Amino acid sequence: MKRTAFFALVLLGMTLLVASNNTPALGKDILLQGMLPNKLNIIDGDKDEIVGTVTTQAKKVTNFTWDPKDLDKVYTITDWGQQIEQLDLGAKKWVRTIRLGGDGVKVRALDIEINPAHTNLLYALSLRQRWLSDEIVDMTPAVLVIDLDSGKVVKEIEIPRGCTNIFFGYDGSEFYVTGRDVFVYDPMTGKQVNFLGLAHPTVTGVDPQISLNIWRLHDVSGMAMILVGSLNTTNNLPYQGYYTIDLRKKSTEGSMRLVTDIGPLYNQFSAVVSPDRKYYYTVLNKVEKRDFKTNTLLATADVDKSYYSIQISSDGKKVYLGGGGDSILIYDTETMKLLKHINTPGDAVLTHFRVQKR
Repeated sequence: MKRTAFFALVLLGMTLLVASNNTPALGKDILLQGMLPNKLNIIDGDKDEIVGTVTTQAKKVTNFTWDPKDLDKVYTITDWGQQIEQLDLGAKKWVRTIRLGGDGVKVRALDIEINPAHTNLLYALSLRQRWLSDEIVDMTPAVLVIDLDSGKVVKEIEIPRGCTNIFFGYDGSEFYVTGRDVFVYDPMTGKQVNFLGLAHPTVTGVDPQISLNIWRLHDVSGMAMILVGSLNTTNNLPYQGYYTIDLRKKSTEGSMRLVTDIGPLYNQFSAVVSPDRKYYYTVLNKVEKRDFKTNTLLATADVDKSYYSIQISSDGKKVYLGGGGDSILIYDTETMKLLKHINTPGDAVLTHFRVQKR
């Protein structure tokens, strides 16, 4: 009986090894960060170590996303926004390239996301120009809808100028484009269905707001938080605030909320909400921990340089600082003490820094 059980365990182990392509299992979290010129780093959230790197075909890696049904399928923008490359995280290799533009039209994609309700459709927030023989004509920006089976654009949804990022509601019924203001669209009809005024506030007594960052840091909490800055028209003093998008709600259910004053302007640059939505953390030249309901400052920690983006583990116990350089810092969220310093190959600059819960 013992001999039979032993061989059964051996067989199970061999099966798991073959199924994983001889690749060790990753931790409960992995963090992905694009690196210039042509790398995507994989950080194991248990070991807090870089356990893999995928090399892209072209340089200038910027934003990326993945198939929610197959987390190893990652799509990243490269070549100064002119193409999208599909990568395989498990095999750590390039799979294919989807080239944007054509027929005299140049396209630069700024951000991409997959529709969680229709995972064969990738949405690329893009700038476009028509190159004529004697002039270059700016076209209206658009979200290009790409069928991932064919690699072809199947719809173009025109959007206002000044938008930089795209967020999908978790049920796939809406997407948000953010920038000078926030615009909400139906992904299937392409019609605008809602709006949050920032540069053009619709709430009486609210000063015009300027968005400060360009990252999507919602993967753990389902709550996107983007910092904004403004000038108090009564005393000419600059101040900082934020807006949130609860991606678990519809925009008609009050998913968007603007908070206009939490402190002096430019103390911080990006923010992430804890999984339980009790706290949020911000970073630039220091790390801050605040109460999400009251915005009360609870703790701070020093950093060795400027960090542009911040992430949090799925259990809420660690925050990761990245962006703007070749290192990642990891802090304990309870004590706000530095846990680890990771050196990274290349420079993260303005690429996304995202968490996958495995």
